Amino acid sequence: MKKLLFYISVALILGSSCKKDFLTSLSNNPNSPTSSAATPSLVLPGTITNLASIVNGAGTNGGYQVQAAWMGYWNYSGGYSFNQTVQEYVLTSGSPQNWDNYYGILTNLNVIKQQAITNSSYAQYGAISDVLSSICFQNLVDTYGDIPYSQALKGSNNFFPGYDKGSDIYDSLTAKLDAAMAKLQNPSATDIIPGSDDVLFEGSLNNWAKFANTIKLRLLLRQSAITSKQAYITSEISKTASVGYLTQDAAVNPGYSTAQQGPMYGAFGISTGGGLNGDFNYIRAGGFALNFYLLSNDPRISYFYCSKGQDPTNGNSAVYGDYYKDTMLINTTNYNADYFGIQVTQPTKGSGIGKGLIKVANQSAILILLSESYFLQAEAILRGYSSGDAKSLYQQGITSSFEYLAIGSTPDAAAQTYYSQTGVVNVSWPVIVNDQIQAVITQKWASLNGINNAEAWNDWRRTGFPIVPLSKSPTLPSTSHIPYRYFYPTGEPTTNPIAWKAAGGDKVDVYNTKIFWMP
Repeated sequence: MKKLLFYISVALILGSSCKKDFLTSLSNNPNSPTSSAATPSLVLPGTITNLASIVNGAGTNGGYQVQAAWMGYWNYSGGYSFNQTVQEYVLTSGSPQNWDNYYGILTNLNVIKQQAITNSSYAQYGAISDVLSSICFQNLVDTYGDIPYSQALKGSNNFFPGYDKGSDIYDSLTAKLDAAMAKLQNPSATDIIPGSDDVLFEGSLNNWAKFANTIKLRLLLRQSAITSKQAYITSEISKTASVGYLTQDAAVNPGYSTAQQGPMYGAFGISTGGGLNGDFNYIRAGGFALNFYLLSNDPRISYFYCSKGQDPTNGNSAVYGDYYKDTMLINTTNYNADYFGIQVTQPTKGSGIGKGLIKVANQSAILILLSESYFLQAEAILRGYSSGDAKSLYQQGITSSFEYLAIGSTPDAAAQTYYSQTGVVNVSWPVIVNDQIQAVITQKWASLNGINNAEAWNDWRRTGFPIVPLSKSPTLPSTSHIPYRYFYPTGEPTTNPIAWKAAGGDKVDVYNTKIFWMP
């Protein structure tokens, strides 16, 4: 695994800013942990920022760009021959990968956790590290299946960690989140409370507890297809229902600026030199998502994508700084996209990434949208795990998506007009519960476009929604389908071969070997 340059991390923290490519510079080796001399307040900001950049950094330096293509959000400009492998769902042990990045973050989180164990005044930092490590381990399980967990992060005490079952890890993470919430809700007088070093919630332990409970809900709902888990899921949700869930976007900002841009803007926005950052010309709109927004009269289309009048690659003569700000009416002639796998209109007529995703250079990176929190709660009610008004939460989820994108002058009114339509599939509230679940998952997908592509992929694998068409690539083998998982990285069979093979790493079929929670 790649080595951590700790002093870069400290510089990032002290400067409260980051470069757009810092993600790939800060991956580190879980068997070579960060210096124990670093206090939790120094390690925490860079660690949170790194995690947000994997989840939200959807450019070529981000973690889940291929999922944006698989799930119909994005396509690629013509002329990039290497995209044939992506369009044919070809995966290798070298790419795509997030293994090193997540274990690098987990190494730093483990430093915080160990200091909390040895110094009780850091108890709240320890709870926060447990919340963040739960995200990392869940994402690793969701991507790879069985992974090193209980034996990982031991440094020289265990260079060859064994693999734990994904289902066991999930149960452990659920218990860990419960313990973290209990601690976050009951700080002692001697606890050091994070302040400006908390680049997510600015020291609000209440928000951290709600965030942890939202992560827990996501963990539990991921297992909704497992018959034997139904009573367990209901019980676990009820245990922490009083904590509540996110009431705001979980947005990370260590001090992004024009010079040190956030991950999304750094990929698609205006560069420090005044031109376009590299990924804008590389990524085009995906035909499946674009048509969904068009056919459902969804004004979010002009915020997720550029119209002809906004997109400088389509002959717009306006200065770059203006084209993200225009308010465009829905017009089917203003937007163009090919379905994933073909580039007939790309790039000369295809729509680019829009102003709802690319706002300002200092925009925050999203770990979890508030809209996702509402959709998770709605699904839990529909499946009988909890009580409440699923329809109201569904509508709040849509409204929160409109608010995040800043749709028009009154996002709430625009959202109400949208979800109040009658007879529009996966927009109007259905009568049948199964159709309601499909609508919730589909609207979650519609809100996550380019923001959290991995969650859309997870929902597709778990529920089959949205019903995404296969790649249209003419060279796609007839037996292909969207992959179920990633290959283990090359380093595992070469540096940890016994554990890797014992976990079945040599038998992984990314198209047919399912993650434990898949139906």
